[in-house]
Amino acid sequence: MRCPCCGRKNENLRRGCACGARAIAAPQTDAMVELPRVGQALFGLAGVIAGLGSFLTPWLIAPALLGAYASFVAYRRARREPARFGGLGFARAGVALSSLALPGLLLFGGYQAHRWQVGRQESAQAASRARMLELSLAIQAYQRERRALPSPQLTELRAAGLAHGPMTDSWGRSLRYRPTGELAAASPSAAPLLTQYSIVSAGADGEFGTADDLVLRDGVFMPAPQASDKEFH
Repeated sequence: MRCPCCGRKNENLRRGCACGARAIAAPQTDAMVELPRVGQALFGLAGVIAGLGSFLTPWLIAPALLGAYASFVAYRRARREPARFGGLGFARAGVALSSLALPGLLLFGGYQAHRWQVGRQESAQAASRARMLELSLAIQAYQRERRALPSPQLTELRAAGLAHGPMTDSWGRSLRYRPTGELAAASPSAAPLLTQYSIVSAGADGEFGTADDLVLRDGVFMPAPQASDKEFH
């Protein structure tokens, strides 16, 4: 062994060297020392923290779930094999944070999904009403020209060039048209009006005579429960 100060050979530096240098610890070796792994614990905690952004950006729920899983696995490994796996504090923080955040994120996600579904149904209803009004305008134009209402099949509208394309609602189901001669009113206290025709969409459930029907009579939309057309069954 050589002295690191003067380079002289010395069998035992603990006794001291001629230059005055003395060893204060055992000499270092080239043996590899394996440090505990903390990467998974840090990754899990980072994923959970990033997942909190899913309150603003829904797709960030994915790193939140992945981070929760990684934190749980890192916590178990650090408890079972502390010599190989470290970061127990990071893993514990990730598990605690995910246990608090994930229920809220899932509830918020369910609320957002419900809002999206409601918005989609409202858009479909608005599009269906627009198609029904378009058909109603075509019927009124035919009535002004011919002094009569078209038949339930509406073939006269197509022949006159007043209707184009399929006469369906936004759910892809056919609109039901019927010329009538009954009396109807929007409310019992209102004066009865002679209804000449009605157009009905079965709504989202696809069944006529239910509360979600869209009913148009003489160009005016009527509440479905008060204007349920039993004749369309």
